Amino acid sequence: MNKRKGALFLALCLVLAGCGQRAETKTEMAESIGIQNESAMPDTEDADAKDSVSETGETQNTKTTAQEPENEATSEATVENTTEPKYLTLDISTMGEILADGDAVDPIGLTILSEEENGVSWANDWYDSENLSLPMIGTDWNSFYDDHYQYQWVDDELYIYETGTGNCIYVLDYPTDQWYINGNNAYLEDGIFYGASVRNGYAQSNTCFMFAYDLENDKLLWRSADQTYNSMNFVVKGDVILCGYGFTAEPGYLYQINRNTGEVIDRLSLKKAPDLIIEQDGKLYVHTYSYNYVIGMDVPNEF
Repeated sequence: MNKRKGALFLALCLVLAGCGQRAETKTEMAESIGIQNESAMPDTEDADAKDSVSETGETQNTKTTAQEPENEATSEATVENTTEPKYLTLDISTMGEILADGDAVDPIGLTILSEEENGVSWANDWYDSENLSLPMIGTDWNSFYDDHYQYQWVDDELYIYETGTGNCIYVLDYPTDQWYINGNNAYLEDGIFYGASVRNGYAQSNTCFMFAYDLENDKLLWRSADQTYNSMNFVVKGDVILCGYGFTAEPGYLYQINRNTGEVIDRLSLKKAPDLIIEQDGKLYVHTYSYNYVIGMDVPNEF
């Protein structure tokens, strides 16, 4: 927990100090994201109304109060940026699926261990009861991190910082719905950026997909099929990406995507669309609008 709190404080400090003048002028915009999301959440006791609104962005149920950093963390020095970030507008405006050449990957064997109705509960209620941590940090749910990078959404741009140095190395601009910017929906490894473009609404062409982008060469590598992603986060497990899609009156699935090629290699049917996915102790804990799932994982040996 101290690690998560320390990372939270560092992420917030980096927003104030990193990426030069451009980041500084956007600090207030970062604060406004959470306010807008909170004010847009439904305020109704009507179950049907909640279903209609919530499933335009399943995870409107999942907002939780962020934790404040510990007092001793306030003495940490802000790290100044020592390199100029690379600003990129990602061109993902292609029609339809694009697959890359790459190694084939066996899907992870998934088995539903438990399925229980949650009474349209908030995700953190269930995760807290299972001693799990939500897969994001940040006072407005617009920042998160992995082992190597920290990610901060500021308005419609994603700032990526190196963990340790605090350097802001990329500022990315690409189309995705504002409902979906506040979750672990980005991943960078070896110069390849994995992200998602989401539209909040019923199925349409050229919407709700994942993509891989070569940031050094400014090139789209692959783009998954339409309607394979509108969950709030995804999980990278070796060469497999686990993510979710579903909508009101549309089936919900937990998808597996080959990280090398963008191909859908398997999907697991769920009663509602996955909104948050946590991996722990060889299991997936998947929260949906009205069901909680615990899913066993049979991971191939190459992982």
